[in-house]
Amino acid sequence: MTLINLTKKLDRMDRQYQKRKGKNNTLRRIIVTILIVLVAILVPSFFIFTGAKSASNHAKWLIAGYKEQNFDQIKGEVKELKNSLRQVDWALTSLFWMRIIPIVGGYYSDAKGLASATVDGMEAADTIIANLEPVKAELGFDGRPKAGPDRMTQTVKILDKSLPILDKVEDNFKKAAEAVSNIDTGKYPESIGGKVVRKNLELAKNFIMGASVAVSEGREALAKAPDALGVDSTKEYLILFQNDKEIRPTGGFMTAFATLTVNKGQVSATTSDDIYRLDEKLLDVCLTKICPLSPPAPIVKYLPEVTGKERSAWSMRDSNISPNLPTAAEEFERMYELLGEGLPFDGIIYIDSQVVEEVIEVTGPIDVFETKYSSEIDKRCNCPNVIYELESYAEIAAKGEKDRKAILGVLMQQILAKALGADVERLPELVATIARLANHKHIMFYMHDQNFQNALGQLNWIGEIKEYDGDYLHINDANFAGGKTNLYVTQEVTQEIKIEKGKVIKKITINYENPQPFNSWLNTINRDYIRFYVPKGSKLLSGTGADEEVRQIEDDLGKSVFETFITVRPKNSRTLRIEYEVPYDPKGEYKLLIQKQPGAKDFKYKIKINASQKAEFELDQDQEFKFDL
Repeated sequence: MTLINLTKKLDRMDRQYQKRKGKNNTLRRIIVTILIVLVAILVPSFFIFTGAKSASNHAKWLIAGYKEQNFDQIKGEVKELKNSLRQVDWALTSLFWMRIIPIVGGYYSDAKGLASATVDGMEAADTIIANLEPVKAELGFDGRPKAGPDRMTQTVKILDKSLPILDKVEDNFKKAAEAVSNIDTGKYPESIGGKVVRKNLELAKNFIMGASVAVSEGREALAKAPDALGVDSTKEYLILFQNDKEIRPTGGFMTAFATLTVNKGQVSATTSDDIYRLDEKLLDVCLTKICPLSPPAPIVKYLPEVTGKERSAWSMRDSNISPNLPTAAEEFERMYELLGEGLPFDGIIYIDSQVVEEVIEVTGPIDVFETKYSSEIDKRCNCPNVIYELESYAEIAAKGEKDRKAILGVLMQQILAKALGADVERLPELVATIARLANHKHIMFYMHDQNFQNALGQLNWIGEIKEYDGDYLHINDANFAGGKTNLYVTQEVTQEIKIEKGKVIKKITINYENPQPFNSWLNTINRDYIRFYVPKGSKLLSGTGADEEVRQIEDDLGKSVFETFITVRPKNSRTLRIEYEVPYDPKGEYKLLIQKQPGAKDFKYKIKINASQKAEFELDQDQEFKFDL
């Protein structure tokens, strides 16, 4: 073998060795990388699993401690629960790199946000409990379980004693709310393996964010709550039930009323009846004296008597013609005082059928006068059973049948009893549900204590039409003798804004649709009196698609107002358009406030500026926008 051949052979052997070595190194690197990734995932996952399991156990023992009224156990379990949640939060922090993984990163961020929020929440709870320890005996932690009403009394006492501590925990609640604010609960499945997922996640998010709002924006309302709940003296409230399936300006046709008595936190519903009883009483009074009850123009024009005769008197059930709830409440009370009984209540609480439906969904079915009320879908109306039964009762009341029963008060008594006696585990869901219903204008308040009314106004719980220094829109519908059609009628609203040389021209398009077939008392022809509340000084340019012309009428509530009337038949649709000029000159930023009508569904909205779509959303509560120009 020549030297040249030997050299070539050695070179070939060397290349083969290097190739095998390279393959081995690559394999080694792959194995090492896999091991590192496994360790990076498995170790934190172990701590997440054990921490979550520990947190679950301590949460159960915490609830048990509260049921047994054992303050020391509550205090200890709060600390242990906080430590377990910290372990979960720490383990999730070590998985930070998962944020960059498509799709997975979004779910990781949600989990991390929720974990951080619960830690902050338990920090706040730990601080509050430590400060309440000196007065635990006064608060009633005596080692003896309490019934529902007594638990409510104790809750009011705890709230009263906690007020001075809120400054210490406000930052904790604020950080918790920020941590969960971007969680999109809609992307999660309803359930996994038979366990409810989306609803529980929504409950957790709403509860955390609601606590932050209560401690910051609702501080004044919390400060007034003990007095409003009868700590010092018994309070009486009138509840007015508005049927949102027959929408009216403040939320619905007033169907019934009930009286609520609150004494040291204990709540009971006393007298109740349908609204027609009050109107019958008012009519009897007005037969013997002059009553100033001339109906406003829209009622005269669009709401004739059953006989077709023009309406000549204004009744209590139609007193909510103003879209501003405080104005409507004042009108109702003016009529009530004509009865000669004064005002034997400290304020009015307005609720609609959505409230009854959602609270029953939490408490479970309720039986009243041998009728079952539940949240299950009723095939007779393709709606929740409780809605069908309430609408059926409203029909009976409207006909004035003498043997009609005042079911609302009894139903509310049953709901209150079940709510107050509910398992402790369900109380957060009940509280979050009621707060959300108030935020979405299904519960509203008109209090005679002006300080309390102002405090509730800061939470946007009083149904007022607001002043605003930018563009503004409030669309207000009134179903005048159109059955319960708002159970089915939907709206889609598009706002097209054109800005040219400091001049704003705005076009609003509303698509109405009723997809359900005719029903003699539920789904007939929707007869809708519509008003648009827009910035004062706006000028109507055109209007098309209604049954009559769109008119600009007298200013109201500091706004310019356009009105018209439209009918929508079952299994049909209509499109209404208006165009107007807005006296608004945006400087680099377009500000817009849209106020939702109380009781209305969460209708779909779109906003376009200079042909560019800026937002698409469901209007579930008042919303303010600021768009860069």
